[in-house]
Amino acid sequence: MMYLKDLGFSDEIIDLLNKNLPDLAISSLEKEEKVVTANINYLKDLGVHNYVDAFVNFYNMFLIDNDSFDEIFSKYDREDLVAKLEKNVAIMEYL
Repeated sequence: MMYLKDLGFSDEIIDLLNKNLPDLAISSLEKEEKVVTANINYLKDLGVHNYVDAFVNFYNMFLIDNDSFDEIFSKYDREDLVAKLEKNVAIMEYL
């Protein structure tokens, strides 16, 4: 999952993910690198600065195809969504 380093993830976070995620999840994240990368970049482009925290807590959401991922977030006001995610990334569970 070293491609995460190019997306702004630290070595420590990548190591933490490799140690704590199930093997199947790691395999899926590696296999779906393009999807995961596009979804992370989507959040970054929205202006979400704590996208690493979002990924660490909800990595499975980043495996969703890009159109569906976009649909989840695009139905909300951008500024309001970004502000709420910055305050509490746990709201991703309810989107």
